[in-house]
Amino acid sequence: MNRKKMMPLIILAAGVVLLALLLAVLTLSQSESQEQGIALCSFPVDDVDGISYSGNNTEISLLKGSEGDWLLESDPTLPLDQSVVGALVEKLAGLTAIRQLQEDELAEIPAWSDTPLMVFTITSGDVTRTLTVDRANDVADIYYVYDENSVAYTVTQSDVNVLCKTPKDLYKAQTLTDKTIDDVASMQVESLAFVQNDGVWTLADDAEYPLDQDAVKKMANTICGAQTDWTITSPETDSTYGLDAPDVTATLTFTDGSNLTVRFGSLVADDETLCYVASSGAQTVVYEVSADYKAAFAVTKETLYDETATAESAEEEEDTIVAEHPVGGKDDYADVAEQE
Repeated sequence: MNRKKMMPLIILAAGVVLLALLLAVLTLSQSESQEQGIALCSFPVDDVDGISYSGNNTEISLLKGSEGDWLLESDPTLPLDQSVVGALVEKLAGLTAIRQLQEDELAEIPAWSDTPLMVFTITSGDVTRTLTVDRANDVADIYYVYDENSVAYTVTQSDVNVLCKTPKDLYKAQTLTDKTIDDVASMQVESLAFVQNDGVWTLADDAEYPLDQDAVKKMANTICGAQTDWTITSPETDSTYGLDAPDVTATLTFTDGSNLTVRFGSLVADDETLCYVASSGAQTVVYEVSADYKAAFAVTKETLYDETATAESAEEEEDTIVAEHPVGGKDDYADVAEQE
């Protein structure tokens, strides 16, 4: 076959190869697009200055403060975990759809209801993006989501379900003090006064009394290490929380001369694993903490008596007698004492 007759076949083969390459590129591009999804927010996460959402019995608005920290609009002084809020904003601003539904597909899904499951609003300056999660398709594991222009999308349920966090989910636990037990010079728990020297605790009015060191250290460590579960930023009167007649009042005096007084009140009505605490270090708020903290202070002088320490002291005394009378030993010394 001569070269002229081969030329059309060569051109045809080249065309086929080119089409195959173009098809492969197009398929790859579509595949990557499907994996990435359709972005539902038109501005970068760093430009977001407000979000709000309602759903799952939660309704929240969060605003970015002048210093870049996030605040709860309804309670700006509530301490929020900025890393948790930041992750939430990032997930919401980065939410993607699997696909956008076309006009002919809308007739095949349930009509837009008056009671959506969730509503999310993202703001950046004067720009607002609203996403309404209307219905669920549990078989396909998707939600039907509409934007502010009524454009419909399908979104994976698991991507949306994590977004309606409660204020407690966003709360940052607080501590009662930044001091440690090593910084404590003395401690008053009700009528019991304790003094610490070189890590050893004694009763202020009875230094020879054998104290259960672990029990005393537990009380001091409880105050120094306690973490709050919630902060009531605008509390009512002390009587509301049982703080007018607290179950426990404890005061730590630190080596730098400062002190901290905490009062443990009643159990929280809707969660009896928690109790109320007032701290002299934060006098305008009331905290909710684990009720187990209060149990550490259920002591008396008698319950703090350390029999082990008493036995050890007696043993040391016997050893001293033996050392002073090495020939006869302690039993012989006792016999002599009885004869005398």
